[in-house]
Amino acid sequence: MKRYFFAGLTMVLIIVVGIILYGAWLNRAGENKITERMAERMIPLQGAEAKVREINPTVKLDTVNLYSNEMTDAIALIDGRITSVNVQKNDQVARGQVLFNLTNEQYPLKIRQAEIDIMKAESEILKAENDIVKAETYLARAKNDFGRYSRLREHDATTAERYDEAEAAYKEAQVNLKVAHVQRDQMIAQKESLNAQRDQLMLESAHSEVAAPIDGEILILYRQIGSYVTAGTPLALIGDFHHLFFSMPVDDEVARRFSTGNSVSLNFNRRELTKVYDTEYEAGNAGANQEFSARIVDVSPSLDEKAAIRTILWEVNNSAGLLEPQTYNGVKLQSTLAQKCLTVPLTAMIDPSNSSVFVLKDDNTLERRAIVTGVDDGNYIEVRSGLRAGDVVVTSGMSGLDEGMKASVKVEEGD
Repeated sequence: MKRYFFAGLTMVLIIVVGIILYGAWLNRAGENKITERMAERMIPLQGAEAKVREINPTVKLDTVNLYSNEMTDAIALIDGRITSVNVQKNDQVARGQVLFNLTNEQYPLKIRQAEIDIMKAESEILKAENDIVKAETYLARAKNDFGRYSRLREHDATTAERYDEAEAAYKEAQVNLKVAHVQRDQMIAQKESLNAQRDQLMLESAHSEVAAPIDGEILILYRQIGSYVTAGTPLALIGDFHHLFFSMPVDDEVARRFSTGNSVSLNFNRRELTKVYDTEYEAGNAGANQEFSARIVDVSPSLDEKAAIRTILWEVNNSAGLLEPQTYNGVKLQSTLAQKCLTVPLTAMIDPSNSSVFVLKDDNTLERRAIVTGVDDGNYIEVRSGLRAGDVVVTSGMSGLDEGMKASVKVEEGD
């Protein structure tokens, strides 16, 4: 009985081991078949050809610092108290337009005193001229006496003492006439100085009107009616923001693609264009969707000089009135001048540095290839080296791809 039991148990064990071995063989065979099928499988992908296209290069700027060349203060030219303010914030003003009126009660008094001093100087001049007439008369008499005594002296008809007295009187008369002329000239110079002082006071008094130094918009009113100010005090800030400027450093190779007068379009990636000076909006603006134009006004150093880094100065047309002198983030700059070059879609880039792509080889396998890229327009990117026209690159499904994989790449329609 025991013999049959153990025989049965042995048969059961043999059957179980056989089933296990058969299952392992089936699993191994299935894996081999799956591997063979995977090796033979063609991965369906989207792709595009590398070809020469016209693109408008785009540059994304992290920050742009806009500034205005037309922004200055209206300054008080005299001490005084503000008696009237003729403008309000955001008013448009023209150069020379009167913005403030000042009053200084001391100027009329100083001008009157200067006029009195001038009249005194004129009286002294008349007195000096009268002294000159007297000195000329005395000189003529002394000259005649000296001449008469000189003739008498020649004939020994007079004493030496009389001759010496006549000579001394003649010389004294000459000196007195010169002194009278000097005194008159001094009084004339004093009068001219007093006239200049009076004219200066009158000129300063005329500066009681504070005018706009430039055309523009009133951005800030620093002082109001009743304020006492001294000469040199800023009273209002005036600016013209219709044309703003910014500069950017670029490599020499990039700078040589531009020249003075080239234009670009600017897009400010902001939902709200906040204002620092609360300037007025111009009619016809498109708000956050507004596209601004800018042109190059200078490249420094000039392209005929050797330099590794150059600075490009841009002038922005802000006729929409949406921008102000401040820092803006996330600005896109796109050239309006098309550039013809070898390109591939940006979607073909594998890494953030845009330096490698998957290329479909003739045997339908993939090759990861390093390339050198240049400018892009947001859709296509320039390829400077690493690809030739006609090469097919993968543009979708890059996740999990590796070199050597077989793929069936469908080239994008119209590409």
